[in-house]
Amino acid sequence: MPRRGVAVAVVVILASLIILGLTSSFLVYWAWFSAVGYLGVFWTILGGKAALFFAVFAGSAIVLWVNGYLAHRFARRRGNVHRVDFEQIARGVQTLPELLGLMGQRLPWRLLIAGVAVVLGILVAAGEVGNWGVLLRYAYQVPYGLSDPQYGKDIGFYLFSLPAYVALKNWLLLMLVLSFFGAGAVYWVHGDIEFDEQRRSISAAVIAHGSALLGLFFAVKAWSYGLDRYLLLYGDNGVVVGASYTDTHVALPVLWLLVGLSIIAALACWANLRVRTWKLPVVGVALVLAAPWCWL
Repeated sequence: MPRRGVAVAVVVILASLIILGLTSSFLVYWAWFSAVGYLGVFWTILGGKAALFFAVFAGSAIVLWVNGYLAHRFARRRGNVHRVDFEQIARGVQTLPELLGLMGQRLPWRLLIAGVAVVLGILVAAGEVGNWGVLLRYAYQVPYGLSDPQYGKDIGFYLFSLPAYVALKNWLLLMLVLSFFGAGAVYWVHGDIEFDEQRRSISAAVIAHGSALLGLFFAVKAWSYGLDRYLLLYGDNGVVVGASYTDTHVALPVLWLLVGLSIIAALACWANLRVRTWKLPVVGVALVLAAPWCWL
């Protein structure tokens, strides 16, 4: 049997096993919920999982594709793709810049970027689908009727809304990190990022793109520190449950400080879109990282 036939047979067998496993699990849960008279709950859970999967997949794939496409477009405009001497490569003389140049010239970048975005989108969505309960509790939340003494928030906020906000924040941070490294890989292959013994350089396009992503990262971190204020009420020091004296008088002011510094760092990174120097982002990172230690 030809190799192609073997590969096709293996793919078909693996796909069949996966489909069989998913189908058997679906039928078992469907039969159980039907037997206990809660078939509507089953369809609600299934709908929540499907909606969350496709929403996360679409959002992740679009974000990753946009960043990869912009990186490819800006790098291509510079015209810095390495020129490769194909006769040298044929003779076996091949250095890293030559290899990168060959990749930059030969790879179908648009198709590759779209494919990577789709694959990563599926993986991220598969990892996030476990938060279907968080989604449904947020969608069907109702007021609890009591407020916490620290912030005056309804208890339902902590039961239904806050977990959803934390999950959304984590997804946004993951997207920014993946976009940063994905775009960086595209720039590196095209020669816009060079770190070797002979030359070390970063193009203006890389600095601008990185500054935009870093600014968004700091903006999301500012929101994250704001959410951490509410998470102080979940504390358990072994004596009392909730925000302790230290949390209220030390941790809370530090979190407010980090919110302000993160906003300043985000604005500095976005201002760097015009200046395009590596110093402003580095100062923003150092400011956010060093301030809590100076405070304490």
